[in-house]
Amino acid sequence: MSTTTSPVPPAPSGLRSRYARLPQIAGPAYLPVSALGRLPITMVPLAVLALVTASSGSVAVGGLASASAAVGEALGVPVVGWFADRRGQRAVLLTVVGLHLLAVAGLFTALGTAGAPVVLAAAAGVGLTLPSVGGFSRARWLRMTRDREDLSTAFAAEGTIDEAAYILGPALVGAVGVLGSPAAALLTSAALTSVFVTAFACHRSHRHTAPVARDTTGPRTRVPWVVAVPVLAMVCMGTTFGATQTGVTAAAERIGSPSLGSLVYAVSAIGSTVTTVCLVLLPDRFGLRARWTLCGLGLLAGAGLMAATATHLGALTGAVLVMGLFIGPALVTVNTVAARLVPAERGAFLMALLNSGIVLGVAAGASLGGAIAEHAGPAAGFAVVAVAGGLLAVTAAAAPLER
Repeated sequence: MSTTTSPVPPAPSGLRSRYARLPQIAGPAYLPVSALGRLPITMVPLAVLALVTASSGSVAVGGLASASAAVGEALGVPVVGWFADRRGQRAVLLTVVGLHLLAVAGLFTALGTAGAPVVLAAAAGVGLTLPSVGGFSRARWLRMTRDREDLSTAFAAEGTIDEAAYILGPALVGAVGVLGSPAAALLTSAALTSVFVTAFACHRSHRHTAPVARDTTGPRTRVPWVVAVPVLAMVCMGTTFGATQTGVTAAAERIGSPSLGSLVYAVSAIGSTVTTVCLVLLPDRFGLRARWTLCGLGLLAGAGLMAATATHLGALTGAVLVMGLFIGPALVTVNTVAARLVPAERGAFLMALLNSGIVLGVAAGASLGGAIAEHAGPAAGFAVVAVAGGLLAVTAAAAPLER
């Protein structure tokens, strides 16, 4: 099937005109569909936690179920990406949607009839079959764009959409859980998957992801081991997310307002969105390695500010806002570097690896940061963010950039 599109004029330099090109390239429905399609992956961990906790009466079992879903996601996303690169996104995504709905049904069945081990296995199945629309969307941009300016603009838009999804998804779980029930929250996620992930799978842009026939006479196209550096950077980013969330929650709990923790954490998305949207205006002479290093140092400085203001929620909110300024640009920069390491036809697998790095980092950051904050206070918990930011800055030196 042909994937050719009508010629698009060269990328303009203005901020508004740069983003206006994206619907011209992918179609007007693409961004809304991909945005709604990635909500489930932000909802499932919290929805599983709430559902299993309510059903079992144990927060511990609920937490293990949520962790099982996260581990399943980290393992499943790269496998799905690998198949998508070889079979095309549409067929693979439609299959995964069906498997995910079966996994959700299996979890509900296990909650009513089985013990904790089976429930944990079922929760892992829910995560294992979660479609990563964000990763698939970035992989499509790798094939749809014709120059680096368009690709950097697309990745900046993707980062902004991700920020919104990671705020709206958990908020939607909370709202549906309060107005309905924890079961309704997971069912809402399943409904969004069945509608919008299916719509994303069938969007006309899937033609760009048709499997490329391999030349059997030449060398096989492999993902180079050097992608481990961007994956490690994404683990650092995920650790930052997890440790910041638990540290802020612990700080809010200390002053008697634990419910404010999620709102304070959400402020990071404001700063991140602003800097991510404007990232495309940076001149080329401010290179990717410099951006990568600056973002790591910015997270390190943000961790220091959060530790210094951990006893005052208002000041802590400002510190979280400052820290957030470096989150979006870091994600976009690492994605951009990674995208240059492999051919576009291996993009889904590559982006899946990066996504898994974030998921594993969140789990590590939340568990380690939470344990430290509980025993030594919220300020000490933010040390995990400092370590992650420092490591991110160090990895910039090993960033595999083109010569």
